[in-house]
Amino acid sequence: MTQPPTAPRSTRTAPRFRTSANGVVSIVTDGPEQLRELFGTKTGEAASGLMRTAMNALGRSGEDYRDLLAAMAVEIEPRDGIEAMLVVQMAATHTAMAEMARRMMDTTGGYQVRESLERSMTRLSRTYLAQIEALKKHRAKAQQTVRVERVTVENGGQAVVGNIQHGGRPHVEE
Repeated sequence: MTQPPTAPRSTRTAPRFRTSANGVVSIVTDGPEQLRELFGTKTGEAASGLMRTAMNALGRSGEDYRDLLAAMAVEIEPRDGIEAMLVVQMAATHTAMAEMARRMMDTTGGYQVRESLERSMTRLSRTYLAQIEALKKHRAKAQQTVRVERVTVENGGQAVVGNIQHGGRPHVEE
């Protein structure tokens, strides 16, 4: 029995995080290009900004979820800045949804508090699904294919197969 081919493994790696005694978080990378490669951005400044944005979005629970954020960037492998922003948003939305679920299960605040948390969780869930669709749609634009099922060319006719674009200005007869 043959094994199915495995997808090539990414060379992207997640940075490490260090928290000082006074609570300051440092992002430790293997080199200056690690964040740029992680997020698939063209510039280090964009990648650093995305990492800072992600850490801020995680808020107080950031220490609990920061490794998840970096690992999801490795897993999803963003190809450009748009995808990187979506990955950051998706990780923050997922984290917020998990936090709402935890609060909902732990609440002793009564029906109204539980109902409010449930509504927030539902909204976050819908937002997360919309983010997944946006990522899929963005990626699909780069991979559009046209499949021709059947072409019939009569005697004397011609068929053109390929990407056809009209260039230049149209000729107008006077």
